[in-house]
Amino acid sequence: MKVIVSRRGFGLLDAMASIMLLAIVGAVFAALFPASFNCSAQAREYRIATAIAQRKMEQLRASEYESLTQPIMRASGIIDASPTTSPYSFTSVDNLAEQLPNGTGTLTVTDVASDRRLVTITISWTGRNGRTRTVRLTSLFADRRARTSGD
Repeated sequence: MKVIVSRRGFGLLDAMASIMLLAIVGAVFAALFPASFNCSAQAREYRIATAIAQRKMEQLRASEYESLTQPIMRASGIIDASPTTSPYSFTSVDNLAEQLPNGTGTLTVTDVASDRRLVTITISWTGRNGRTRTVRLTSLFADRRARTSGD
């Protein structure tokens, strides 16, 4: 004689296990969502800061070597009126505070040789967690007038 066992649905134990599994998945998702949102916002801020720094460097590259002085950069709208010595600020001229939280920008010009200048562009802002974030670009500018015609 065969015994037929009929199972008509889920038991209490199956339902409890399913609810626990769903709760764990929900808790993991709830924990990861704010972290991914913060990472996305931080990446956006770095993207904005990098784009501003690259644009500023391209402004300088479009200028002549002898234009890397405070009066000429100020007249060209590259830097703010003050300070008048390096490191110069470009916080106001580029409206950094509107684009990044507490955003500031500095441009440092350093003579490394009689015909070369090192330019460093630094953009700083306050991140979502209150920490200061920084993007820095550096480039070497050469005076092409210093080369002789035989080179």
